Formats: sequence, C-alpha cells, structure tokens
Amino acid sequence: MGTWVYTILMTSLIHLTAIAPVWAVLGQAKASIEKDRAAIGGQVQSKLAQGYSVETITVAGMSIKEYVSSDGTVFAVAWRGTGAPNLRLLLGAYFDEYLDALTELQNKKPRIRRPLMLKTADLVVERSGHARNMWGRAFIPSRLPAMVSPKDIQ
Repeated sequence: MGTWVYTILMTSLIHLTAIAPVWAVLGQAKASIEKDRAAIGGQVQSKLAQGYSVETITVAGMSIKEYVSSDGTVFAVAWRGTGAPNLRLLLGAYFDEYLDALTELQNKKPRIRRPLMLKTADLVVERSGHARNMWGRAFIPSRLPAMVSPKDIQ
C-alpha cells in the first residue's frame, strides 16, 4: 500500500508541475524560451529584426512575445490574449520592484478602471484590457538595444 500511495503522489506532482505556465524571464537568457514552449505546449515563431529577435509563444488564446537582444538576453516581454500571464514568472527578479511600484501608485491614486502604467528607474510595465481581451508589456529601459524604441514593444 505504501508504494501505491507514493505512485499516486508522484503522478499528481508531475501533473501539477507540467500544467503550471512558465515563460522566459525578463533579464534572463534566451535559452529558457524552448523550455517554456515545451512546458506550455505552445508553438514558437521567431522573427529577426535589426539587432534583436522576437520569439512569440502562442497557446490557448494567449500570445507572449519575448524580445531578445543580440547578446541573448530577454529585454522585454509583451502579451495579448484572453487572460493575463503570471507576472511573477514573466518579470522574475523584477517582480518585487513591480509590486512595490504598484503599491505606491495605489496609495497615491484612487482605484479607477484605467490602463496601468508603472515606471521605475529599472522597469516599465503597462497593462490593460477587460475580460477575455488583456494586453500588456514590460521592459528594462537600460537594456533596450539602441535601435529599439519602446513603441516597438507590442
């Protein structure tokens, strides 16, 4: 009976970790994109631009674009779809900075339905939308390649 319980627990754990969405993390290496694609069962399309590439993962009504500099670092992410991605996973080490800025903004301004626009010294996050039509983007201004404008991140 002990082996049977162990087998069920391990099978459940594998299923739970396989279902969790994972994306490349802002500020980290491009190598994680293929792992992300495999983990969520999405399809990746690559598009080369001058000095950077855009890796787009599409799955279940969601499109995640990961902007990768020529040195192989993810400098921006953008999303559009029927829901919002897990920002803790997308922003990685920048997530705490995002939360701090969000808390500060909410303390200064009353909560009104409008697009969110956060800007710190190291991070820009914008998000908006409504049920079944969400979009957003996040980027590291200091890591934008010279030929990339924030307007290019969509």
